[in-house]
Amino acid sequence: MSATFLLHVSTLLSLVITSAIEGVQITGLFVPPEVQNGSDHAVLDCEYSLRPEELQPSSGLVVKWFYNNSPAPVYQWIPGNKPQDLGVLKGRLSLEYRASQHNGTAHRALYIIQPTTDLSGEYKCAVSTFHEEDFMIKRMLVYAPEKRIDVFQTKTDLQGVNVSCRALGVFPEPKMVLYRGDDIKKMTLMTGASLESVFKDGGYDVTITGFLHDEELNSPVIIDCEL
Repeated sequence: MSATFLLHVSTLLSLVITSAIEGVQITGLFVPPEVQNGSDHAVLDCEYSLRPEELQPSSGLVVKWFYNNSPAPVYQWIPGNKPQDLGVLKGRLSLEYRASQHNGTAHRALYIIQPTTDLSGEYKCAVSTFHEEDFMIKRMLVYAPEKRIDVFQTKTDLQGVNVSCRALGVFPEPKMVLYRGDDIKKMTLMTGASLESVFKDGGYDVTITGFLHDEELNSPVIIDCEL
């Protein structure tokens, strides 16, 4: 019996001052595509270029982050002022984090402390002045591997047994299947299995149940649960 749940994580982060004609421009949005639930932190960085005059307080430079198409920002920073955590990110950011040492880009990034599954979704970085604006959007998944997985059987009144596999606390909602056979290298899918999924405490409790007739149990049967 086995359960597999494979994911990977990545991150990144830097100031570009340009004298070209273009105004404020986002040159890179670095959002980790996958982060494990409860990790120490996640950094979402938004690199942008500016004209020299856009570094002046009179330019109206402001950096905002938005979550899941909300019209209200979850983070705002105006150079010369303290950054603000708002909405779903209120109290969940390190506002001391600096993505660079330059006054015009220092607090451009989100430093999320111990991200949880409810923070999965789209993140939009918008950088604007009184005259220019640019934005980029990327998704981040905060995943949770199963806290526990069990395989068990129960006798029924229908001349057979129910074979069940249960995984607790998984996010996002997973696919689960049962295989059966007498050789681990030659397993076949158990058709007709029923699946039950319940969302609780930021994760899914998922149970799949298949049925075996008594006559199918005359010889040993291997059950493989894949998540």
